[in-house]
Amino acid sequence: MARFDSDEREVRVRQERERAPVHSARDVSDLIVSLGADDAKRRASAAWTLAEVAANDPERVPVPDLTQAITDDDQWVRRGATWALAEVAQADPRSVKPTMEHVSDLVEDGDPLVRENAVVAVAGVVEEYPRTAEPVFDSLLELRDEGNGTIRRYATEALQHISNALSGATLDGDPVVISVADPDVAALFPPGANVVQFGTADTESGKLRIDPASAIDEDPTPHQTSQRTVGSGSGPPSPDDIESPRSLPVEYEDFEKLRSVGRSPLVTAHHARAATPREQHAMTTLFTLRSDRREEPLVESFFDAIDRWEAIDDHDHVLTVRALGDEPPWVATEFTGGGTLADHFDAGLDASLWFAHSIVRTVSHAHAVGVVHGGLCPPSIRFTRTFGSTWPVPKVGDWGLADVMTEFDLSPVPPTYATPEHLDPESFGGIDHSTDVYGLGAVLYALFTGDAPVAGDPHLVVKRVTADDPPTPTDVNPDLPTELDGLLERALAKRKPNRYETVDDVRVALEHVIDATSPELMGRIY
Repeated sequence: MARFDSDEREVRVRQERERAPVHSARDVSDLIVSLGADDAKRRASAAWTLAEVAANDPERVPVPDLTQAITDDDQWVRRGATWALAEVAQADPRSVKPTMEHVSDLVEDGDPLVRENAVVAVAGVVEEYPRTAEPVFDSLLELRDEGNGTIRRYATEALQHISNALSGATLDGDPVVISVADPDVAALFPPGANVVQFGTADTESGKLRIDPASAIDEDPTPHQTSQRTVGSGSGPPSPDDIESPRSLPVEYEDFEKLRSVGRSPLVTAHHARAATPREQHAMTTLFTLRSDRREEPLVESFFDAIDRWEAIDDHDHVLTVRALGDEPPWVATEFTGGGTLADHFDAGLDASLWFAHSIVRTVSHAHAVGVVHGGLCPPSIRFTRTFGSTWPVPKVGDWGLADVMTEFDLSPVPPTYATPEHLDPESFGGIDHSTDVYGLGAVLYALFTGDAPVAGDPHLVVKRVTADDPPTPTDVNPDLPTELDGLLERALAKRKPNRYETVDDVRVALEHVIDATSPELMGRIY
């Protein structure tokens, strides 16, 4: 770990310590007690003595006991405590990681020395845990124009630490994707980093996003702190913050396949990147028609489905088609680093209600222009994140591909999410708009209960889909609103006439549930 001018800071800590009141105690436990004293001078003396201890033996300083001191009303206490924290962060970033929310706030503190210490602490932690850079990244960018030369220099070095750490993470194994909001930020990262540049330079919700969380900041020790839970953001994002990336002027051979992310009876899927004049690192999900599925009628049906998909991909919650071609048959969609619906079953009720409404509204929009999905299931619903602390955004993909698979006797959805008409079209009819009503019922049932509506031995599932009703949602989870029971029971009816007549009827019923359960959320739905 490269330290920030350690000799210079050791000299300065002694100078600053001399300006603080003398504290006679050198025992760390006594100093911690003094941090809670009523007298500000005593607190300041203890904080600066701890800074000296941290400079020589950082492992002796208990970080949790500094948390209150770094936000003390007295600037001398904050100065000493943040200096101690910065020293510990350079030597043991893991111990400081849990305090990063507080430290990030201090990067904008009114006192120059506190800001400097906070920047040094941030740099120490982000080199080991790059994802922690997200909330403080914008502030560090602004500090590059700071009038104080020392702060300006440390902020620039901290940004370099972030760039190096993130770029290293992107080049090893499963790619970490760095989404940035303007070209100047993209320029901070070296060639080879998986940077997705989109948005505008004047976005108010942040200039950096890092996906996925699971690929970096992993700490196998018992000290590991919890990842941010799905749905823990402040609420749904503004429509203006939901991005729909531009089309890409690329050919198939322009893509570098980074990792296989799945295989269906119809296509193979890879995370891939390509360079374009507008985007140095354009990340996508690349779907290629399987080599054993390239007979002419199937290829024509495949591109007919993509045409229908493109006709609706200007909607906020439809996965954007960015490029396509026919040698071999392929389509590239926007990159989503937030997993599928199955990764968001534990999002919490309000977030789940918003996810559900977004998905239902999207399918209703598609039906209004004559596009049926036909294969709704958790893998077809992927998630991305906006800049800032908001809930992740569901994006519905795979439009029309179920039709292609059904036409050529391929299974369009996993059996546990299949509709009766998928499994027995002679008895229950073909795929149409009512199929999507049932499909929405199935994915919403899973979203709220955590379980597919039908489960068990694959050989028995077919019979259960066409004959058995799933358990009532509130029987699975008594904390769910009872209003969901009737909605999902009707959507999951075996016979089409017993279901909601349209997806828009599902939307209206869901909005009644939201209004009864979370009126505040209802006011934020667009």
